[in-house]
Amino acid sequence: MMTATQRASSTDDAWADLSGRWFFAWRMAAACEGALREVHMAMSRQHDSNRAQALDKVSTLLRRELMRWVRRGEALDMIVEHLPHNED
Repeated sequence: MMTATQRASSTDDAWADLSGRWFFAWRMAAACEGALREVHMAMSRQHDSNRAQALDKVSTLLRRELMRWVRRGEALDMIVEHLPHNED
């Protein structure tokens, strides 16, 4: 009885952890996307070449970070798709 309870609790904790990581990855990707839009809007209005260059660097970093979070979210999506279905 104790082992079954521990196993169920462990499975629930793992699912909660996975769900939290999935949500966080997609929220971070969305935040990067929003920041990238703002940077591009600022770049389109920028006349100072030094500032435009700095914004371009920020854009590159945000794009890299966005892709990292999207890949992480997609990897978590694949894990979730292959989890055993709990038929209660």
